[in-house]
Amino acid sequence: SYQSNTNDIRFISESFHYCSRGGEKMTMGIEEVVDNYADHIYRAAYAYLGDSHEAEDVVSDVLMKYFSVCETLDIETAEHLKAWLLRTTINRCKDIRKSFRWKRTTALEDVHKAEFGWTEAELDVKRAVDKLPEKYNAIVYLYYYEEYKTEEIARILSLPKDS
Repeated sequence: SYQSNTNDIRFISESFHYCSRGGEKMTMGIEEVVDNYADHIYRAAYAYLGDSHEAEDVVSDVLMKYFSVCETLDIETAEHLKAWLLRTTINRCKDIRKSFRWKRTTALEDVHKAEFGWTEAELDVKRAVDKLPEKYNAIVYLYYYEEYKTEEIARILSLPKDS
């Protein structure tokens, strides 16, 4: 889970303290968004990237992006916000995996074993999931770890419902 001190997120200007344009929009403060969603963002990023430091950076990036555009978004429910944050997380992870720096990194299996105590069987599953095309990586994570239904996954990933 996201263990970093979330105070690094809270430096955001007080002008972003609440994200709402009024009307039927959802109003949520920075602390509430961080408390409710940072761990979900972290887990999704870690599942996608397999690196705790990169996952922490993604949490910061996604939350900063949300607070910079939140007043322009049509988000009416907490579930819609979570879906938007996870979709943004997956997009950020894709960008990182395409980067030159990412392509130069070595396999992280030793980190998984040492830092998280993963068994060989768990590493075998991770290896198999990592071999899947990118689009299936996100689907597997959302279905098995976030427990979304297939219709919700299709909406989050902008896929046809029948996919």
